[in-house]
Amino acid sequence: MGLIGIDVGNANCKFALHDGGGYRFISERMPDNVVRDSEVVSPESLSRFLRDVRKKHRIRERKCVLALNTANIFFRHITLPPMTVSELVLNLPYEFRDFIQDDPDGYTYDYAVDEIVRDEDGNIERMELYAAAAHTALIDSYAQFLRKAGFKLKAVTIAPMAYMALLRDYRESRGGGQLEDHDVVFVDIGHANVTIYLFRGWHFDSARTIDFGCDEFDRVIADMKGIDPFTAGNYKLSNFEGVMDSPECLAVCDRLAVEVSKVINFYSFNNPDREIGSICFLGSGSRIPQLTSAISEAVSLSTCTVEAFMPTTAASQENASVCALAFSGLLESEAR
Repeated sequence: MGLIGIDVGNANCKFALHDGGGYRFISERMPDNVVRDSEVVSPESLSRFLRDVRKKHRIRERKCVLALNTANIFFRHITLPPMTVSELVLNLPYEFRDFIQDDPDGYTYDYAVDEIVRDEDGNIERMELYAAAAHTALIDSYAQFLRKAGFKLKAVTIAPMAYMALLRDYRESRGGGQLEDHDVVFVDIGHANVTIYLFRGWHFDSARTIDFGCDEFDRVIADMKGIDPFTAGNYKLSNFEGVMDSPECLAVCDRLAVEVSKVINFYSFNNPDREIGSICFLGSGSRIPQLTSAISEAVSLSTCTVEAFMPTTAASQENASVCALAFSGLLESEAR
């Protein structure tokens, strides 16, 4: 029995299953008011929904890795002197003392090695690490509603770590040597927001979130057609009656494109010695050609979808770009 990657978004829940030598991706729209601003507000409804998805798609896997965005998690790069694992575990809470205002004992901490720097004699000089802190109650709540749906939570990862695993796999399995010299930008176009992840090669640098996303199209279409936002979302994805080519929706595309270009231009300005090799689209909005075209034109850089960095067996599957975080979380967990 394999492992399944799960990404609970604001509007859709995505699944990545490693089935033998290949992959299977599933994306299902959740009922309204189950998740709001990346927070599960109705765990019971979500558990029922997940049970229904398991039955509909005949998902037999129980063990899962949950891939989370950074909305409710502290994540940072830290530099530490040489120390043992036990010393590192004791030290991690202090690395978040400027971020966590409540009881630090109420958080779960984790880390991953970025680089071990040694001196000329081979002795460890310093440790470059990625560190994360999440409220223990948050992790416990996810474990509980997943358990009620028939899943068993084995690991939790967050988007920066998951996407680094994807880029690392690309570099190692397909000789992506250009990652050493060029930077990569992941533009995750979601329902409630757009998150831009910036990587120096395959090393995570930073992330910026734009506080509106594809739900803006739903509101515009709902007003245009006199329908509810949920139905408008279906109009959006199918471009029913050409709604996405309307001046109102194209204006939303331009707004988002301008905001994305601001983030990328700011990064380029602050890193004049670096060159961005790829702007990579993922998330539900990656399937909206009017939006990706507007962003491509605004950034004036080479663009692609996340399938370009996926193994062939994954890239060829339906919903690959939508389920990229679930898939990357699965990769990251399998690499541990």
